[in-house]
Amino acid sequence: MSAKLHTIQYLRAMAAILVLVSHALLYPVSGQVLVYGRLGWLGVIMFFAVSGFIMVVVTGRGSFDPLKFLRRRILRVVPLYWAFTLLAALLALIMPSLFKTTVFDLFQLVLSLVFVPFYNPASHGLHPLYKLGWTLNYEMFFYLCFALLAVLNAQRRAWVLTIVYLALAILGAYLHPEGAIPAFYTSYMPLAFIAGIWLGLAHLEGRLEKQGPPLAMPLVVLALAGLAAGFGVDRGMVEDGLAFAGLLAFSVVILALAAGLEHRLPRLPTLERLGDASYSIYLAHIFAVGAVAGLTLRLVDSSEPWIVGAILALAVGAGIAAGLILYRLVEEPMMRRLKRRG
Repeated sequence: MSAKLHTIQYLRAMAAILVLVSHALLYPVSGQVLVYGRLGWLGVIMFFAVSGFIMVVVTGRGSFDPLKFLRRRILRVVPLYWAFTLLAALLALIMPSLFKTTVFDLFQLVLSLVFVPFYNPASHGLHPLYKLGWTLNYEMFFYLCFALLAVLNAQRRAWVLTIVYLALAILGAYLHPEGAIPAFYTSYMPLAFIAGIWLGLAHLEGRLEKQGPPLAMPLVVLALAGLAAGFGVDRGMVEDGLAFAGLLAFSVVILALAAGLEHRLPRLPTLERLGDASYSIYLAHIFAVGAVAGLTLRLVDSSEPWIVGAILALAVGAGIAAGLILYRLVEEPMMRRLKRRG
């Protein structure tokens, strides 16, 4: 953004840390734990809503150059993701025992690198070889859709994307397609981008800042209700439609309040820095969690809950540290070079 919103960086930090904590909590358990899984899912939903918001803010109210937009998004997302995908593939090839749900497969590697969804038998889901990349498949699809509508103004773009994504979600709900690609793109998950788009449009028009304080308390109540629904709905699966609606409601309210109260909330440099590094934290944390938790849990008595808790807290800290180091040494310099080149 030309004028970066520090509160939006706080939400990016929150989303990344939710995913990190979720994976740390799930690491020592053999099966899926609903609450732990929903923490990470909330982080992803928040990421998507923030992404929709940011894309509207950076492109403005009118049309924009789609090629320049895509170039910047590709350079922002792809190099780091490819690096981690290739690293995961190499480690899965030479040291397969390191992984729980990653198996080397050359064809899967190629599909992963070009963002084509497929069913992964190792993870039992529509996941690329580097499992975290499933969210980036949605991100790249969203960027492409957004760029294809570059000739429209922001409001018309929002309406077209809303209609298209709603139609896809309705088709998915009624047809339940079995193929990996139609099943992936007819999910309700991309609706989080749409929510972010409309909030971004409201921010551009100044409506969030004007309505923020009077609506703060009712919105907080709505957010808490959404959070209760998101974690209270238990139909035997983490990714449940009713739970998604609740977690999306929470994310939308938090995003609206963050943008509307931007000038009233204090600057928190540490949290802002974590937001800057959120993409690096997202990509790097799983290696740090695996290294710290995997090694330490083998060396100590893991029958004591407080010991396991301390190890997982250490793993969370290691995941944050790994992301910050990656951001400082790789992502930040890369972004500076990109900004200089326009």
